[in-house]
Amino acid sequence: MSMYNDGKVVVEVMRALAEASESGYEASDTLDLLVQAATSFTRVVEAGILIADCDQHLHVVASSKERSADVEEAQLGFEQGPCLVAFRTGETLDVPNIAASWRAWPTFAAIAEARGFQAAHVVPLRPRGHNAGVLCLFLEELGPMNDRDAASIEVLVRAATTNLDEELPQALDARVTIELAKGVLAQQYGVPMGVAFSLLRAHARKTDTRLSDIAGKIVDSRGKFR
Repeated sequence: MSMYNDGKVVVEVMRALAEASESGYEASDTLDLLVQAATSFTRVVEAGILIADCDQHLHVVASSKERSADVEEAQLGFEQGPCLVAFRTGETLDVPNIAASWRAWPTFAAIAEARGFQAAHVVPLRPRGHNAGVLCLFLEELGPMNDRDAASIEVLVRAATTNLDEELPQALDARVTIELAKGVLAQQYGVPMGVAFSLLRAHARKTDTRLSDIAGKIVDSRGKFR
């Protein structure tokens, strides 16, 4: 049975997300777990999370891969795209055909298509009713997100963010250190940034250490895992 169809595994992940948001886990670790869950148990191929700062400006704090991060950063840089709309309205937004959205978001549509994405689905993150950011989901096939996947995503989001309202700003601070560590590892090992992040995340999980703590040690040691 695949992970996609294994209901028991999904329940375990939901429990892990809820426990992470309650037990002192760093917000960046919980958000990273949410991104990985979204791409593991639905037909979503890549995902990312944008969190708002105190001035309501969005920042990318988690991405499954660099491909989705590119599209998310483009939306912020060109100030257009479904993630911005969903954040402003506080409502889930489904984009079944990215190519057809070119009139509203020409740059987003061009960049997303160039990265191989055909559809998108954006879910607001609203812990305790506060509009804190969005979960951006990308698919490689046309069409609206099916009801099962949409419902699964909503449940995962609630499990991950229920108790994270006050901790979410910490994810912004942690992301700076994590990005620095990715750069150090990429240069040290001669690998792309996406691979560098995979190395970073794998070591954090292997040692049961917060992602930002591992990142800080790597920056301080100039690329050495310790």
